[in-house]
Amino acid sequence: MRVYIPATVDDLPRCADGLWEPPVAYAVTERLLEIVASDDADELAEIARDVAALASVIEVGSPLRVVVVAELTRAECDADPEVHPAAVRVHGRIPASAIACAFVDEPEAAGDVSAAVGGDEDALDRLEERDLLWYDASELASVPVA
Repeated sequence: MRVYIPATVDDLPRCADGLWEPPVAYAVTERLLEIVASDDADELAEIARDVAALASVIEVGSPLRVVVVAELTRAECDADPEVHPAAVRVHGRIPASAIACAFVDEPEAAGDVSAAVGGDEDALDRLEERDLLWYDASELASVPVA
C-alpha cells in the first residue's frame, strides 16, 4: 500500500535512519474510493498526496509542503476515516527501505505557505497551483529547503 506521509523539512534526512515514526499518513482507502467519483488510480493518489501536503504545513508545522511516500503493507496501517477519508494510522517505524520518494515545495513557496497557514485564501490558491518537486529516496538528505 502506497502511503503519503505529511512531514517537515527536518524529517527528510531522518527518513533514512529507519527510526521515523509518523502517526498519520494518507492513502487510497476504501472510504476514499466510496466518495470520489473516479477510478483513475493516478488521480486518487494525487488526492491522497495533496491532503498529506496540506497536513504537513497545517498539522505538522512544516515551513514547506513535504510529503514522504512509502510502500507499506496493509498490516502496517489502519484506516482512520474519523480523521479524513484517506487517513491511515501507521504502526511503528517506517523502514528506510520502504521510503520511495518525497514531494517538496521549492523554497520560494515558503511565503505562500506561511500566508496560507495564516488564512490567506489567495495564497492557498497559489499553493494549489504550484507543483511539488519530486525527489528520489536517495536524495532526501540533500533536498534544498532554504
